[in-house]
Amino acid sequence: MTRSPTFFALPALALSLVAAGLLTACGSKPAAEAAAAPPAALPAAAPELVVTDLYAALAAARPSGAPTDAQRLTLAPLLTAELTGLLQRADAARSAARVAAPGEKPPFTDGDLFSSLFEGPTAFAVGKAVSAATAPDGRLGDLQVPVDLVHTIDPAAGGGEPTTWTDTVLLREENGRFVVADIAFGGGWDFANKGTMVAALRAGLGEPR
Repeated sequence: MTRSPTFFALPALALSLVAAGLLTACGSKPAAEAAAAPPAALPAAAPELVVTDLYAALAAARPSGAPTDAQRLTLAPLLTAELTGLLQRADAARSAARVAAPGEKPPFTDGDLFSSLFEGPTAFAVGKAVSAATAPDGRLGDLQVPVDLVHTIDPAAGGGEPTTWTDTVLLREENGRFVVADIAFGGGWDFANKGTMVAALRAGLGEPR
């Protein structure tokens, strides 16, 4: 990796964020910073903050497979309507499969759908947003935000070398603000999730890509 990122740890029950000399616990911001920040609905809001909020929300929700209704409620404000809809259909497909075949493992049950690694990250560092495309109809162009990710095995569980990789989050303007439209998986090992999150969800649902 060419950057020297500051990694944010993602423990099981809480998230502590340290960035640019500011300490932020569980996604909260100092009062002075919050007062000076523009309204969240403005496209001028830092796209990197949207990505940071996504990983903080994932750390708090800790979905296994497709997020549940309650987990989606937390994540939805950070996602496009398309991605939220795909996750909702994945959850519905899991529920339907459980009813149809109680003795079989349903789809979208295990693993981290939001990253290259099945087990998901334990720490992350958000890079700088770069332009991805010019959008039509006066909408701001899409942005790509690289995220350096680490999965460290708890020493109590045997330890081992950490796994590191970089996924890329695609942001799109929707309803006047940037939200997450897709995630491109960058893990290079044999059993890493490949392609993008949207493509993987569509494939699992049997929908055209």
